Amino acid sequence: MFGHPRSGTTWLVQLLTDGLNLRLWNEPYLGQILGFANLLKDNEPGRFDDPTFWMSHPQEENWRASLNTLFMDVIARQAGPAAGFAGLAIKEPNGTVVAPLIVKAMPQAKFVFMLRDPRDVIASLIDARKPGSWMGERVHEEFNRTKVVNQSIKRFLRIAEGLKEVRALAPGRLYEMRYERLRSDPLAEMNHLAHVLGLPCDTAVLRKAIERHDYERIPAARKGPGRFVRTARVGGWQEELEAGEIAAIHRQLGTFLDDLGYPVPTGGEGG
Repeated sequence: MFGHPRSGTTWLVQLLTDGLNLRLWNEPYLGQILGFANLLKDNEPGRFDDPTFWMSHPQEENWRASLNTLFMDVIARQAGPAAGFAGLAIKEPNGTVVAPLIVKAMPQAKFVFMLRDPRDVIASLIDARKPGSWMGERVHEEFNRTKVVNQSIKRFLRIAEGLKEVRALAPGRLYEMRYERLRSDPLAEMNHLAHVLGLPCDTAVLRKAIERHDYERIPAARKGPGRFVRTARVGGWQEELEAGEIAAIHRQLGTFLDDLGYPVPTGGEGG
């Protein structure tokens, strides 16, 4: 499962595990481990033609087989029918920037790409990184709002490239889920996802899971600004982002927003 952090992947995983009986492999950070490939692609692209580099093009058959062995071993040991589960859900938002590598290494897997309006995602990240917030308490660097926005834009540009490549690599194995659709009608969306993934679905069990993890049922003390569970709002960016931030996002991510169907206001960059 891919998606930019703060796109709703945690909520989706809760519905997959509680509602569709999948075992969770939560954020193994494989993307962080494999992410050095992106650095080389930017700084030393010639290395990918060098067979001494393990992840080079000449070595692709070997590294794909090695990564597949790792993934399949975990699945067989932890999440197969013998373990009492319908399968394994790997939540890997931090690996989204190297999604094509993971897709190549798992030819039998199906992939869910969780997509949410990048502007809402960036607004959520700004809140998360503020001093005193749930993430700010564990990030040991001074809060810089502009830096958060710029880093997020750069990450989304990389994700846009990766999504385009994954679409070409995995036709029929990729489902692009929208956070906004899931918020609007979670039962219908999860039923559809179960069908796409080929998973058995007990509607009564799924309905209970949706109710259990509904935003409205979360105690007020555990949600809101500065909390891991924040507002679950669609379109909140219009009130939360500054005009200059919106302009920068539209200027650099306008094409990606259009591709995803998220409207960019006309007649001015700020919207």
